[in-house]
Amino acid sequence: MNTLYLHVGPHKTGTTLIQKFLLDNQGWLFKSNLVYPKRYQKIFGHHEFRELIVNRQLSQEDRDFFNNEQHDFLLSSEDFISLNKDDFEYLKHNIESKKIVVIFGWRRASFKLYSIWQEVIKHGGTDTFFSYYHDHLARPGQSQMLSADLKLNMFSHVFGKENIRIIDYDASAKNNSLLRDFIKTLDNVEWQNDFVTAENNAEAVNRSMDITDIEIIRALNHQFKALYDIDGAWVRTQFAQQQEQLEEIGLGKLKSIISAYQQELTVGNYFIDIRCETIMADKFANNMINYEPNTVVKKIRLAKADWMFNPEGQKILNQITEHLKEAINT
Repeated sequence: MNTLYLHVGPHKTGTTLIQKFLLDNQGWLFKSNLVYPKRYQKIFGHHEFRELIVNRQLSQEDRDFFNNEQHDFLLSSEDFISLNKDDFEYLKHNIESKKIVVIFGWRRASFKLYSIWQEVIKHGGTDTFFSYYHDHLARPGQSQMLSADLKLNMFSHVFGKENIRIIDYDASAKNNSLLRDFIKTLDNVEWQNDFVTAENNAEAVNRSMDITDIEIIRALNHQFKALYDIDGAWVRTQFAQQQEQLEEIGLGKLKSIISAYQQELTVGNYFIDIRCETIMADKFANNMINYEPNTVVKKIRLAKADWMFNPEGQKILNQITEHLKEAINT
């Protein structure tokens, strides 16, 4: 029986880098009978396939595409992680000729939440990091963001625990081995020195932003939501496109003001991190490709919201808002 590999992310576990790598090496993968199809692709991943599952719109042509071909297939989308048990049951029922293997990137909770919070801000979020973290920390046993075992248990029930492959993202990041580790999750595929890699390609890496930039975008999200009912990634897009004009208004000065309100926070050794480490090691050790017990803590930088009471900072923020609002109707 051939295999359908389902790379489900989650977000902030190197998915964009992996997807660009798979796209660049479709020819090499096909030599090992593995197809990374252009069908269903949006940007680098198979995000459109998720919508077909959610809407129960897999056609006979879609089913035949997988069921009638004697190849292994690999689909990748970090958006797969948001599907529920019924969605995956639907997929399994429709792709009956393939064994489905789930590839999951596990990243420790504290490290991941900081990155995901930044991503939420980029897409219109307004919560401070502490507010965002508290919402998850208040219910750690129910938060799939903090407790990776909840999602993995679901995958086990649908596809069988033996069909779960887990990459320890933190170990991969430490060893600079994410792409090699990903290849290890695939049967019948070996690493080739001729693989095209993209670690230094800006298009393939969704990089973190400086905390002053994130804090300004968060404040602007507040402004545009309250004043103009604008939500989503519009603010971040305009902020990125108009850096030169914003510098003339006083962006650099505003960053300096926010920098004076920064604080450091140590993460990686919270109770939820220790709890999840224990559960993952006990329940899923045999499913992990590259597990390394975590002994690392990191310092993250945050901006105290008090900067918004700084008169000069508030003045510059309002001036930036006034400038960016001109783009609303253009």
